[in-house]
Amino acid sequence: MIKTITNNNVILIDPDEEAEVVAQLLLKMNAFASIKTAEIATTLDKVTQYRERKAGRFPKLIALNHHGRRKAYRLQDLKNWLEDPENYQQD
Repeated sequence: MIKTITNNNVILIDPDEEAEVVAQLLLKMNAFASIKTAEIATTLDKVTQYRERKAGRFPKLIALNHHGRRKAYRLQDLKNWLEDPENYQQD
């Protein structure tokens, strides 16, 4: 159950739980994260991400448009990597 608070007759998600609720929603939506966001989440710079991706030890980038110029990571793939980076294998 999600804790809520009431503010001026408006029910809000408790701020202490809001980040977790948003994270779970984004995972369920199969959302994407930019390379920059992946840098922050994983502490790997984009060159290291590239090297690890080529070796099959980091998630693949997904093209977000038909030109393939805009790419991002699936949040679920990043989550899987973060849970066990040593044993991660690309699908």
